[in-house]
Amino acid sequence: MSNIRFIRRLATLGLALGLALALVATGCGGAGNQTTTMTTSSAKVQIKIGDAPADSVLAFEVGITRADLVQQGGATVNVLKTPVEIELTHLAGTVGPLALADVPAGTYTGVTVAVSNVEVTYLPPGSTSPVEKTFALNTTVTVPFTSAITISNQPTILNFEFNVAQSLVFDMSGNVTDLKPVFTVSVSTVAPNTEQDEESGHVEDAVGKVSNIKQASGGTAASFDLTPQSGGSPQTFSVDAKTEFGDGLAQFADLKDGMLVEVDAVTQTDGTLRATDVEMMEASNGMEADGIVIATTGSPVTSLNMLVQDDTENVAANMLGTTLSVDVSNAMFKSPMNDSGFSPLLQGLPFTPKFDNTTVAVGQRIQVNGASTGQMQDSFSANEVRLQQQALTGTVSPAVSGSNATFSLLLDADSAFVKLTKASSLNVYQVSSTKLKDISSIAQGMKVRVRGLLLFDGTNYQFVAARITQP
Repeated sequence: MSNIRFIRRLATLGLALGLALALVATGCGGAGNQTTTMTTSSAKVQIKIGDAPADSVLAFEVGITRADLVQQGGATVNVLKTPVEIELTHLAGTVGPLALADVPAGTYTGVTVAVSNVEVTYLPPGSTSPVEKTFALNTTVTVPFTSAITISNQPTILNFEFNVAQSLVFDMSGNVTDLKPVFTVSVSTVAPNTEQDEESGHVEDAVGKVSNIKQASGGTAASFDLTPQSGGSPQTFSVDAKTEFGDGLAQFADLKDGMLVEVDAVTQTDGTLRATDVEMMEASNGMEADGIVIATTGSPVTSLNMLVQDDTENVAANMLGTTLSVDVSNAMFKSPMNDSGFSPLLQGLPFTPKFDNTTVAVGQRIQVNGASTGQMQDSFSANEVRLQQQALTGTVSPAVSGSNATFSLLLDADSAFVKLTKASSLNVYQVSSTKLKDISSIAQGMKVRVRGLLLFDGTNYQFVAARITQP
């Protein structure tokens, strides 16, 4: 899969309101607040969501029951037809698809988001034992746009960020005591295909189940629907001769209903999505989980414990924020060196990147897959282990040696990564494909967020950045 990554932002405004205001925002007040019906003139609007993380948080799941664009005059347009529950920590430094809606042409001044239950898993000060806390909410957050936007016949992208760091309330001891949701929102248009990042139309690593497979007919392209595993409504992806298939898929005809796949895509000028890469994760009976490694056993590693960050397949119960024990003794490790999608990011490094049973390490974000013989409980045996991208935040210190070793990143003391690994800093490598978002250069003392691949050579951690931005 490609490593294009995005990051943000045009506005930071959030206001938690009560249930009464939520009813007004969804059309239960006067005539000026009634939900708008579709008109003949409309455009496709992509809704995406990501996370501005709190360093100590390992997992953060939020329920979103509704999202409404607010027109001038107060009328609203619902852009989220189905309530979703989505884990956000794994989306730090990027966004994932949430919904695709047809929105009437007009001028819009903001958006309201209805938030339900939230589950947060974090590491308290001085502890490496995760603590899970649940907040029962029924709250609407209103986010005004910096300036009104006009939607006509061109596709628009709304990128939502749940600002976890600003939303959580900590006591003097560093324990989570309350939650007051804060969102940011950025508005963008679709960039040309070759210039898209996730903020401007690119879809990267969308994992979900396949349905509604349609063969090409009468000038209509072949397509399939993907129901995102991390939450959101089904979205349609077209397929053409340029679409590449891999990891068990040779062609479009190999797709089957219920199959778990990973998709990269670009947004077309009409707002529709065209798949550029499709890879099979597991067949319909497979099990899959994403998360952070918190312990390993053996050398080479034969088993590991991971804190589940992303939704899982065929689970007995909601395992988000809980610990999963994984037998990896017979697993194939998906090395970035053997994955063509990672190759642009890993060229020209002063070391040989490696990911296998001798270098999988605490603090890395991984995905484990296995064949299903029932439902995943608190342990299972993996057939495959994949290294995933993740984000870390810290302060730039002087450059380290080596042509591509750009700088050392000093990590915050309350970072979950620091607590788990005892590593207070690591080298960040900026390569030719690294994207700088909203910054022109890296300077000593600058606070930055890096997103990319965390590697371990048996002694030291090394981070290859796909995206660098200021948090």
